[in-house]
Amino acid sequence: MGRRRLNNATAAASCLELSSLHGGPGSGASPGASVAGSACSYPPDGRDGDDDDAVLDDFERRLDALFEKRGTTRERALEALAVLMRVDVRDDDCRQHSETITSRCLMALKRGSAVESSLASQLLGLHVLTLGQPDESLFESLRPELERTAGGANGGGGAVAAAAVDALVLAAFVLCEDELAGTRPVMDRLRALWKKGDPKARAAAVRGWSFLLTSLDAELSEAEAAASLAGLAAALQDRDLELRTAAGEAVGVLRACCSARVLQALEEGDEEGEEDGEEEHEEDGEEEARQQHLDAPAGVGEHGPAAANGNKASGGGAGAKGGVRRQPPPHSSHQQQQVEDVLGRMWDLASNNGEKLRRSRRERATQRSTFRGLLASLSGDDTPSVRIKLQHGDCLELDGAAAVHRLAFLRRFLAGGFQAHLQHNALLHDVFGFRPRAERPDRLSALEKRLTRGSQSAGAKARSANRTWSRDAKASRMMMEAY
Repeated sequence: MGRRRLNNATAAASCLELSSLHGGPGSGASPGASVAGSACSYPPDGRDGDDDDAVLDDFERRLDALFEKRGTTRERALEALAVLMRVDVRDDDCRQHSETITSRCLMALKRGSAVESSLASQLLGLHVLTLGQPDESLFESLRPELERTAGGANGGGGAVAAAAVDALVLAAFVLCEDELAGTRPVMDRLRALWKKGDPKARAAAVRGWSFLLTSLDAELSEAEAAASLAGLAAALQDRDLELRTAAGEAVGVLRACCSARVLQALEEGDEEGEEDGEEEHEEDGEEEARQQHLDAPAGVGEHGPAAANGNKASGGGAGAKGGVRRQPPPHSSHQQQQVEDVLGRMWDLASNNGEKLRRSRRERATQRSTFRGLLASLSGDDTPSVRIKLQHGDCLELDGAAAVHRLAFLRRFLAGGFQAHLQHNALLHDVFGFRPRAERPDRLSALEKRLTRGSQSAGAKARSANRTWSRDAKASRMMMEAY
């Protein structure tokens, strides 16, 4: 111990001698002295750095990389930012750098490659979802470029268009306050994308339209419901499995979100058409008899008075109606035919009847299970429900086609960050109407578990004694009965 102290003292003296040789007496600020001092000193707090500052610097460093000229550098920065915002709710960073994120993502959509445009759309969707507050000006700045990219104007392919559709849907869902000026036009734009284009983009448009349908305050009109049903019926006939599945789910959401009046108008159109046809046939007979009476002279012919009296008797009702026929509702029988065609097609997809395409066994099984569940939901036999366990042991339970579909859309978009956003994103708490636990409840220690749940605990001994007494009592009763 004394030798170690001596060595340390010798080393310190050597350092002082070197410093005095470099600068002479009294030169304490020489370069040699500063180097020796830094080598022999320790950090005052014993820490290498602040982790929060490192994370913040990483976020800002990725933002700075979005201004680089090399496309691959910008792509890596967009991907890293998307990962940071997906696995953690960075609301402070999004509010602080909102203008930078928005401007660089819009520039990537205009001039970037297909990969860069797709990543920019994902980042915009995550940014909007993290902000979680309505902002009409931000929506108006994002909407034109997202609609252009969703329509395939930049030629990036189905993946780019689908990513832009998801970002446009989330922007309308979060940022719009005026339903008529914001959400409804976006839904009309999405419905126009159902007809042509890449199947992946069309499926994303169908999912986005049904997701926005669950957020409407006012219900669809009969004409809008009929037009949407016609578009979904055409999508059910498509070759792409993803598009057909999305169309089937949208039919279930449409039925759940429409009022009883709209559904009755769609489903009972055929009966109204038949009744109107019978009334029209009767009125045609009355009109023909009236025309014959006008052509014949009054009081002439053997059937003249009778015809006149009969025409008067039978024409009283027509005269009361004013000679105006009751017109049937437009397209009533056509709407009923659409409903029947949609249900028939879904039954075929649930049983793989009439399937001409060669598909794998997994795809056929997925299609059957999906459409069987949808048909059970439409018939009212099974109500869709979901139960998700959260980070701290509590559960989120949802019932109904609209709520389940809304959850499925957000889960699909957030992917691996779904649990983190469910736990910390205030927007999702308001959407699903729940508040998660802030921390996990206290657990029993190993000693407490052994004392309360072990085989030698008081409760276990009491249960064992009770079972022993029951067996002895049963054996005694059987012996008494035997004698």
